[in-house]
Amino acid sequence: MTSPIVERLSQLVSTPSVTGYEAEAADLVANWLGANGVITDRWSVPMAELETDPDYPGREVERDWVHLVAAHLKGSRPGPTVVLTGHLDTVAPSDLWTHEPLVATVEGDRLYGLGSCDMKAGLVAALEAFQAFTTRDFAGTLRFVAVSGEEDGGTGTLAAIRRGHIGDYVILTEPTSGRRGPEIVVAHGGALTFSITVTGRSAHGSMPSEGESALDHFWTIYQSLRDLEREVNCAEGNELMTAIGTPYATNVGIIRGGTWASNVMESLTAELRVGVALHETIEQAEQRFTRTLQEAIAGDPWLSLHPPHIERTGAAFGSSSIGADHLLVTTVADAAEAITGKRPALAGKPYGCDMALWIRVGGAATLVYGPGDVAAAHAPDEWVSLSETAQVTDVLVETIGRLLI
Repeated sequence: MTSPIVERLSQLVSTPSVTGYEAEAADLVANWLGANGVITDRWSVPMAELETDPDYPGREVERDWVHLVAAHLKGSRPGPTVVLTGHLDTVAPSDLWTHEPLVATVEGDRLYGLGSCDMKAGLVAALEAFQAFTTRDFAGTLRFVAVSGEEDGGTGTLAAIRRGHIGDYVILTEPTSGRRGPEIVVAHGGALTFSITVTGRSAHGSMPSEGESALDHFWTIYQSLRDLEREVNCAEGNELMTAIGTPYATNVGIIRGGTWASNVMESLTAELRVGVALHETIEQAEQRFTRTLQEAIAGDPWLSLHPPHIERTGAAFGSSSIGADHLLVTTVADAAEAITGKRPALAGKPYGCDMALWIRVGGAATLVYGPGDVAAAHAPDEWVSLSETAQVTDVLVETIGRLLI
C-alpha cells in the first residue's frame, strides 16, 4: 500500500511550481491542511508591496505575486512556538532529464521528479509532522508555513514574517543529507550578484596597442576580486565553514563583449556572484565588494579615467548561524539519535537559504534539517529517498514533542 508521504509527494511533484508560478501548489497544500480541520491562512502578496519593505531581498525572476499558505495549532498550556517551514517553488527543468520532470516516478526507494529533493520532500515531511499534532496534547504553538520565492531571494519568507507567522524556533526542512544521513546545518554563507561593464577603445586586431582592450582591463578587476576572495576565506574562523574549503566563492558566470574577432574589444559586461561571510550583513558585503573595486580602479590609469559601471542585480542571500550548543540544535540532534540510532553531524554550507531571513528579520533560532542530498537539487533526474523522508518526519515529530512538552 502506498504511504501518505508517497501519495502527497507524488501529487506535489506533479503540480507545477517553477518559481514565479506557485499558486496551484499553494492551493493544494491549503486543501490538505483544511481537510484535516485546521484553520488555514492562504494568501498572496503583490510584489509591489514587498519591494517597499526595508528588508526586501530582491528577486531573480519577474513575478507579480508571492503565494503562501500557513496554519497553526494551539496547545493546551503555555509554551514556545515552533515553526516548520519550506518552499514550494522549484527551478525550471533542463533538457537533460531522462524522466518526465512533472511525473513522480518511484524506482525502489527513490522518487524522481522536479523539486522532489529541493524541497517538496522536506515540505511534505514538515506537513506530516505538523498534522501529527492535531490529535496530541502539547504546550505552546506549532506552526506550518509554506512559502514561494525562495529560489529567487526569499520574498515568500519575508511575506510570512510580516504576516506574523513567526516563532521562537524554526526548522527549515531543506535537503541536508550527507554520507551518514541528514545533517543539521547550523551555519551558511550568502551571496550577492553584480553586473560590471568595462569600456575600452576599439582598434584593428592586428594593432592592439592602438586600442584599449576591455577584456584586459576587466582582468585587472577580476584579479582584485580573486585577491579579495582569498582574503575573506582566510579570515573565516568557523570550523564548519572552513571545512568547505572556499565557503565564500567569487564566480563569473556570464561574460559578453566585443563585436568582431579582428577588433580590439571595446566593451565587456560580466555578471558575477560573490559570497557573503558569516560575520557580515548584506550591506557590509556590498561595501566590501565596492571598496575593492574602487581600489582596483584607482590603481589603473585607464579605468580611473573610464570607470566601469557597477550594478547590484538579482536577489541578495544573507548569511546566518546558530550556536552548536543551542537548545534547538541539541534537541534535533537528540531526537534524530533516538529515532535513527546515529547522532547527526553539524554542518556549514556555502549557499544562501531562508534561514538568514528567519534569524535576521524574524528573530528566531533557526536551523536546517531535511531529506535529500543537495547534490541532486537543480539537477537532471532530481530524486529523493522515500525512507529518508519518512525518517525525517519521525525525527520532526520527536523534536516537536521534546520542545513543546
